Amino acid sequence: MHASFPKADPARLDVEAAAEMASLKELTNAVRNLRGEMNLSPAQKVPLYIEGNREQAGRFAPYMQLLGRLSEVQVLEKLPEGDAPVAIVGDWRLMLHIEIDRDAEIARLDKEIARLTGEIAKATAKLSNASFVDRAPAAVVDQEKKRLADFAATLEKVQAQRAKLG
Repeated sequence: MHASFPKADPARLDVEAAAEMASLKELTNAVRNLRGEMNLSPAQKVPLYIEGNREQAGRFAPYMQLLGRLSEVQVLEKLPEGDAPVAIVGDWRLMLHIEIDRDAEIARLDKEIARLTGEIAKATAKLSNASFVDRAPAAVVDQEKKRLADFAATLEKVQAQRAKLG
């Protein structure tokens, strides 16, 4: 009770380990998002196919299996062609290996395309408004530009998935 509060020692920070944990978090979130998009019950364990850095994926596999409620994690050179949605996280590509309802997946992708198109229109309208750009702090304008770029990149990926389904 009388001891002083511990002080952080910046020399002991492991930047590489922190970056690896951030990657694991992003991958786990992507798996969870895929499960949510596909309306999978948390009790249903399904296999995951992952394409990316094989060594790192091998280290992440047991944690992703537990945190993502997966039956197994298979690291592949290239994901198999199929109708299942693919999550893209940096250089990683993830796909849950389950049979999907093609019509339901097309409807889901169309809905996501419409949502992203709306978000892009809102962000574009904000950035084309001279009053907003002049009055808003530079950080807010930059954040809006980043959001627009992120939405555009995501829309491109979703449209590619939609094109695969025909």
